[in-house]
Amino acid sequence: MPIGKGLKNTADEAVSKELEALQMFLRNPRGRGARQFTADEINYFNDIIKKKDIYPVVVHIPYICNPASFKEDLYAFALEILQHDLSRCVLVNADFIVLHPGSYTSSTLEEGIDRIANLLNIVLNDYTGETCILLETMAGQGSEIGRNFEEINLIMQKIKNTDKLGVCFDTCHTFAAGYDSTVIEGLNGILNAMDSTFGREKVKIVHANDSSKELGSRRDRHAHIGQGFIGIDGFTNIMSHQFFKGLPFILETPFEGIEADIKLLKQIRDKNS
Repeated sequence: MPIGKGLKNTADEAVSKELEALQMFLRNPRGRGARQFTADEINYFNDIIKKKDIYPVVVHIPYICNPASFKEDLYAFALEILQHDLSRCVLVNADFIVLHPGSYTSSTLEEGIDRIANLLNIVLNDYTGETCILLETMAGQGSEIGRNFEEINLIMQKIKNTDKLGVCFDTCHTFAAGYDSTVIEGLNGILNAMDSTFGREKVKIVHANDSSKELGSRRDRHAHIGQGFIGIDGFTNIMSHQFFKGLPFILETPFEGIEADIKLLKQIRDKNS
């Protein structure tokens, strides 16, 4: 959900779209600017969210953050943004904050994983808040880290305090990375792969996005539900599974036309409840 017009508008839009959960950025998703909220809009937002029983409230870290960067200025920027947004999560009572693991670029995968783990250890060392940081599964473009569950697990194994650390399962990203969720055998294989790495209990939310690229393409291209290679049957498979049906689903499909995606996911959910 956009916040450019203020948190009051965000709350009203959530109600008009009959949302049961929502995700938002607390700043420019592709820039450094952070919007300052007034006490009035914060109170209004929290009152509406509580009244309408919207859960969870999810914050997403800006795309430009690279917590695996080998460049010190970019690495320091990623640390600053994560710490700042995490501290601001209390304003909107955010349950989760989603973080892309980043890209190792000119270094190595191992060095990139070490950089991410070090950054998270700094952030979590003295953290006493309630918001849980979620590492997002990625498609594996270029030097992107998190293209498989093993890489996510390697990061988590280096974290000292994992109580406030979990995983966000992105349907488009994992499909592009080669995890086939369109058939029950593939979905069971995904869960087995989770259990042999970080454990399925660490998955807290689902980013529900169809994929405009083929299985294993390693290209991150979101599509409206039913208009990609996962398709209606794939989302029916996911949403009817005993594990996934108990998780919150967050849409990241193109905002224009997202109402149809909301309606479609609810129909699939209700038909298979």
